[in-house]
Amino acid sequence: MIDKASPRLRPMGLAARIILFLSLALVPIGVVAYFQTAKLQEETRLRSQLSLVALTEAGALAERETILRAQGGAQALGATIGQEAILGGDPESCSTRLSSYLAASPGYSFGLVLTVDGEIPCRSGDEDLEVENFPRMQAIVENPGSRAWLNPNGPMSRRPVIVVAEPFFLGGELAGHVLLSVPAELFAGDRDGDATGRNGFEDIVTFNQNGEILTARSGVMQAAEHLPADLNLATLAGGKTQSFAARSVDGETRVFAAAPLVPGLVYALGIWSSTNAEAEAITVTVNGIAKALPLLMWAASVIVAFLAVNRLVIRHIKRLSRRMRIFARTRRIPEHRIHLEMPAELAEMEDDFLDMADAILRDEAQQENALREKTILLKEVHHRVKNNLQLISSIMNMQIRQAREPETKFVLQRLQDRIRSLATIHRNLYQTEDLGHVDAGALLVDLVGQMTDMTEVAGQPIKVTTDLEHIETVPDQAVPLSLLTAEALTNALKYASPPVGASQAEVWVHFRYQGGGRAMLEIGNSVAPDGPSKPEMRVEPEGLGSRLIQAFTTQLGGVLSQKREADIYRVHVSFVLKDFEADETVPTKVPDVPDF
Repeated sequence: MIDKASPRLRPMGLAARIILFLSLALVPIGVVAYFQTAKLQEETRLRSQLSLVALTEAGALAERETILRAQGGAQALGATIGQEAILGGDPESCSTRLSSYLAASPGYSFGLVLTVDGEIPCRSGDEDLEVENFPRMQAIVENPGSRAWLNPNGPMSRRPVIVVAEPFFLGGELAGHVLLSVPAELFAGDRDGDATGRNGFEDIVTFNQNGEILTARSGVMQAAEHLPADLNLATLAGGKTQSFAARSVDGETRVFAAAPLVPGLVYALGIWSSTNAEAEAITVTVNGIAKALPLLMWAASVIVAFLAVNRLVIRHIKRLSRRMRIFARTRRIPEHRIHLEMPAELAEMEDDFLDMADAILRDEAQQENALREKTILLKEVHHRVKNNLQLISSIMNMQIRQAREPETKFVLQRLQDRIRSLATIHRNLYQTEDLGHVDAGALLVDLVGQMTDMTEVAGQPIKVTTDLEHIETVPDQAVPLSLLTAEALTNALKYASPPVGASQAEVWVHFRYQGGGRAMLEIGNSVAPDGPSKPEMRVEPEGLGSRLIQAFTTQLGGVLSQKREADIYRVHVSFVLKDFEADETVPTKVPDVPDF
């Protein structure tokens, strides 16, 4: 038996189950796809980095060749002129030879020899130079080694130059440095051509090991806006080749590729826009594509599966469920069976439902016919019983008129009243629509009205008040309840007398619902001070009324209370309302009731 009070859990739908199981099935595939995509993305990013580094090295080839040529020239001059200047040769002759070399080698604007002790024994120009006036030379004296830097205003050429310093040795020991100045415009490479546009560069910047910019295709000042905002170029010097995306000084995201041109001396930095085809792989992270592909694959699989299941199964099941609900509410079934698009299994299910619905309708029709016939038969029985009782009452009425003894008339009248009460009960039973339930309040209203019509005691009318609630009872309780009321009301009407100070006798009938499945019937009448404490007709067998009331109370299954209080006599019965039960094959034993 199902407990209706307990909450009913709603099961998961078919579509939700399919999505759940399909998701579980796609988890391994999604994991494999994620790692494969991540690996492919990483390989693509590495290839893109190598490609950008190679493009940067190729784009800065002119700068690299110029620096290497300057280094080679400085090394050659150090091996020849530098040794002569150190070993005490003629300074003028050294300067003349240096000037002749520079004149024969286009691309150099100035040169000099700097000894380890900070002297300048040889130079290409006529101007006197003091090391103390040039911090860069002092730095070379203090920390010897190869150098390259940008001088935006060369002291001799009065134009931007790149100074390359290269050490030379005598007898295996450092003797000094040769410094050559190269005009900055020689580092522009293929500026007038389309090298930058062809390779997709926004700019190519060269810088030394200290992070100082040497050259830039777009100009040194403008190039500073394109460099990474939070990165010092010195950190890229001496490191391995690399490519990365960063936000530049002007606030835009760009892609950068760093590569050494002359290891330990000069480096190149290629700059690309983030929308460039070559640089786009650097900005796209694995979290975007690698996670999106398995998710898209899962979404596509779920959508296809849902559409397939919905078209093949769910929509047909919903239609069949809707037809079942309509049949349950209205008992209507479709005349035609339409399942051309349904799978065979669901079509068979629909056929079984329609056959079952036809069988249910036939069975219900048969039951309704049987119930209608039974109802008609029961009503006819009650009608005939009522007619027979009325006929008996008429015969008794004829007998009363012929009787000569008052006692005989009185006994016959009491018996006639009881027969009329039974007739009233059967009349209400065949007039009611539901024979399993009787409106006891309406039945008592009819009964009391019939019994109190034109009733007088000692030539005075009796005031009868009623308070009768409409309470449904089963016929097995309605009959003894009516008989009990008729018997008690008859006694009340016969023996009611006006109380002290009143001119009219009072009788009341109360029928109320007490709650908890219990009902109460109370019949009372006013009694004169000298009236009998227990109404009882002396012409009838002594105690017959009380025995009848007690018997009808037993049939009701109630509790009886009869007593007089001052000038009131009250009959009170309380009983439990019973539910309707189908008749059993074995009849229920009725308590003995005295013969009338």
